[in-house]
Amino acid sequence: GGWRGGGGWADPRAQARSEIAPVPSLLRELSHKAMLPAIVFIFSRAGCDAAAEQAAALRAPLVGSDEVGRIESIVADFKRANGALLDSLDVRRFELLQLGIASHHAGMLPLEKALAEQLFQANLLKVVFATETLAAGINMPARTTVVTTLSKRGDRGVEPLAASALLQLAGRSASRRASPVLADE
Repeated sequence: GGWRGGGGWADPRAQARSEIAPVPSLLRELSHKAMLPAIVFIFSRAGCDAAAEQAAALRAPLVGSDEVGRIESIVADFKRANGALLDSLDVRRFELLQLGIASHHAGMLPLEKALAEQLFQANLLKVVFATETLAAGINMPARTTVVTTLSKRGDRGVEPLAASALLQLAGRSASRRASPVLADE
């Protein structure tokens, strides 16, 4: 049992093993249906980074060679402008950006998040795996928003996601007139 496409999880234990559908299958489906670029909301930093690594394993490229060239140019400009800080930046994040993939969460340096935002706004990133902090105030319009669960850990343990929070997350795709996808039961 596992992901059933648009219908949720066939086996609830599969959901416990992974916060979202297997990332390569999810991205193949979104790509096939012309639903990229996408923001996939995952409510943990580690989950965002793990999903980005799974996306990197996808055999079909998410970005074309012309887009890779533009990404490399923007990243090179970024590195020139921030040379003194490069030692503190995660090299793997730069590699993922060149594949059209990024994480976005509070565990990243503000410069890393700003670079991901710039590339997404330029339509050069095809998927960003983000925590809910991305939904507040940043203009990163996506064709598709995927919300991976209807609950999250809070001050009082696992709590249901408030309707207002869900609308805030779903609103990330509103400017491209597409529907959010809920990857939960």
